[in-house]
Amino acid sequence: MDFSKTAQELGSATGVTDLIEAASELDFEDVLGMIGLERRPSALGRMLPALGLIAVSAAVGAGIALLLAPTSGTRLRAKLSDGIDDAKHRLSDRISHLETGITTKHSRHAVS
Repeated sequence: MDFSKTAQELGSATGVTDLIEAASELDFEDVLGMIGLERRPSALGRMLPALGLIAVSAAVGAGIALLLAPTSGTRLRAKLSDGIDDAKHRLSDRISHLETGITTKHSRHAVS
């Protein structure tokens, strides 16, 4: 019996087991990183920061436009107050509409 051949086979079997275990812990990003590659970002991933910047810029621009508007402070505050009140009413109407729809769906499922 050749002990060196048996030891070598046993060592390679253990090595293969360790290799399989190590490979199962790798994910695709790790493999790409090993060969010097990376995933290309999706179109949505590239567009979201730009859209966020546009939204923030629009809000800042609107705020500056309101501050520099040629109307008097009293009229401007009244317009802003009316706009905020209108938005509150529309939001509360939308919430009550959604709540009604949810309770209707819930009651239909309970009956079924």
